[in-house]
Amino acid sequence: METTRIELKDSGVLFNKELHEYWLGNKQLSGITGMLQRQLFPDEFEGIPDNLLQEAVRYGIEVHESIEAFDTSWLNDGTQEVKDYVSLCNEYGLVHEKSEYTVTDGESWASNIDKVYRMSDDTFSLGDIKTYGTMTSEKQEKARWQLSVYAYFFELQNKGAKVDKLFIINLRNKARTDGTFDHRAEILQVERIPSQTCKELLDADLQGKQFTNPYSIPDKYKEKESYIRQLIQTKNEVEARLSEIKSEILEDMERIGARTWETETMRLTRKMPSVRTSFNAAKFKEDHPEIDFKPYERTSNVSGSLLIAV
Repeated sequence: METTRIELKDSGVLFNKELHEYWLGNKQLSGITGMLQRQLFPDEFEGIPDNLLQEAVRYGIEVHESIEAFDTSWLNDGTQEVKDYVSLCNEYGLVHEKSEYTVTDGESWASNIDKVYRMSDDTFSLGDIKTYGTMTSEKQEKARWQLSVYAYFFELQNKGAKVDKLFIINLRNKARTDGTFDHRAEILQVERIPSQTCKELLDADLQGKQFTNPYSIPDKYKEKESYIRQLIQTKNEVEARLSEIKSEILEDMERIGARTWETETMRLTRKMPSVRTSFNAAKFKEDHPEIDFKPYERTSNVSGSLLIAV
């Protein structure tokens, strides 16, 4: 069954770029960025000097304007950031639909989506351009919330439209103090937060309440943080000591030529030195691109796991 091609609707919201204000008729609507900082990321810019923040904002605006000029008017200013953006669009098959597309709930909120890409007649993907040097987990999480709220408004405003993927487009080409360049060009997909959760966040802010983030670490694990750190420290110390003892035993066994030592409860076996040969599949594929390897590939399920960094 054929789907009807959806054309994106105008929100009716007027955006004052100079004041960064959104107006629907005579009513001013609130933006999303300030709300997220207020509710979920209050310490985002803590400790960062004003001059660095201002420079980051200036650079971010320049990159946004360069990318928008290319997408809307095919104007290429020759910057590395535009070159990288074009490469990413080609690599990921991104078909530009709208830039700075304004979405709203029609009552209290409005915001501009950096990039809308058409995937099919009724399906779209949303992208947010960032110019970060380091994409921390907190920055990714903020962008995830931001894009999820956008997706909620997007589908609300365009009945029948579906949002497929949400992703960060991180572009950067800035000189470091040592003369090298901090060059980044990457697309980072983020998992969408359910629209109902986004609505609960927005409602809490409108009511002047503090939203409880369902994705933050529960108090019961916060309370165990010092104990977890202690266990990890103990594990590291035990493994280091065990490694020392194993090295000492191996040295003595090699010195006298012993292959096995046994007690009533333990057996120590010395593995002899050997040479391991493995097949370099990546190199073989590179040298023989004409061969179809899919019939020879084997897939298996890998269980999820937890990584703890202290």
